[in-house]
Amino acid sequence: MRTLLAALLVVGSTSAAFAQAPGDYAGDASGAPGMMPVQQPPMVVANPCNCGRDVMADRWAVGLSVGTLGIAPDSAPDSTANFDIGELSLRFRVTPHLELEGSIGGGHMTYDDGTQSTTKLQLAALSLRYRFAIEHAWNWWLMGGLGVASMVDDNATQDQTDQATRALGQFGLGLEHRWNHFALQAELKGVAMGETKAEKAGNVVYPQGTLGRTTSGDTLSGGVFTLGASYYF
Repeated sequence: MRTLLAALLVVGSTSAAFAQAPGDYAGDASGAPGMMPVQQPPMVVANPCNCGRDVMADRWAVGLSVGTLGIAPDSAPDSTANFDIGELSLRFRVTPHLELEGSIGGGHMTYDDGTQSTTKLQLAALSLRYRFAIEHAWNWWLMGGLGVASMVDDNATQDQTDQATRALGQFGLGLEHRWNHFALQAELKGVAMGETKAEKAGNVVYPQGTLGRTTSGDTLSGGVFTLGASYYF
């Protein structure tokens, strides 16, 4: 009987040791054995708006836009000329909200039936953009700038093009959706152009293709709408 009792005690002790081997089970606060703890996966929080973007990491951007420009002499606002234009721009972010932009562009005048005229538009401008919601994928801006523009015939000489040069002012707003380096945008601008260099000099013989040639010293105004893409680097 003693031998049987001793054997039972040895078997029971061995089973308890295996059942509570170190590291296999966790006990509760009282020290009682419990179930093995389950590791929870780390929580991942989605960031659909790209909030917290470091906009100063890529301060340069190059952009290409296409659209239409409609402009008319201020003395004859119903005589609108429409141009299909393209613009190439280079931007530098000076502060998180402020960008400096240099742009060049141009295109040809189109008639109401869609055919293209030989009158061409050339422009160049230096502008400032102030951006809002800069850390979000969707952001928008207000802009203003100064530059020069000319409208002449395709066959105009360099001297005629120079004489047709006008001072340019522009202001507007835009909307952008940005991913990482790539972005799409839409921009609406109002434009105003002064009298040509020839008009300022009192020359009434207007260069070929000059709008407002019937009125000495006439100024122009209109609007531009473009769609484009940018690459940040």
